[in-house]
Amino acid sequence: MALSQLIYTSYPAFPIRPGSLTGPLGEIMNAGRDHNSRNQISGILGVEVNRFFQILEGPTDKVKETFERIQYDKRHFGVQLKHFDELGERTFKDWSIGFAAPAYLPSGEPAQIDFDTVCVQTIIDRGRLLRRHGVIAEAALETPSASGF
Repeated sequence: MALSQLIYTSYPAFPIRPGSLTGPLGEIMNAGRDHNSRNQISGILGVEVNRFFQILEGPTDKVKETFERIQYDKRHFGVQLKHFDELGERTFKDWSIGFAAPAYLPSGEPAQIDFDTVCVQTIIDRGRLLRRHGVIAEAALETPSASGF
């Protein structure tokens, strides 16, 4: 099974409150947790001051289908595809949501980065940082059955 990694950024269409998973952000988390687990998709949704970034990893066809659906979600706008490529091994083994807020980040880390100018590796590194320090919710992938799914 071919794996792919897809990274996109967008702007939330609602106010962000660091650490809160109520309202639209809670809806996104619940939908992502359920959908991604069923489809063997892992990654992280990073929540910056006024920006989302998401790293999706999984079977290529499922990642493409998920991104198609995400592009039409009215809870965000300005979706920009930053990266899509085959992946040898997952960087993110589960799916989580993390906030880039000073209360969660190590001292000296910025509360936001400029996604329009940074390289893909910087976005991946930011995802790793949020995975370690900013995660407030996570979900494990469902274990595939003996038939492969």
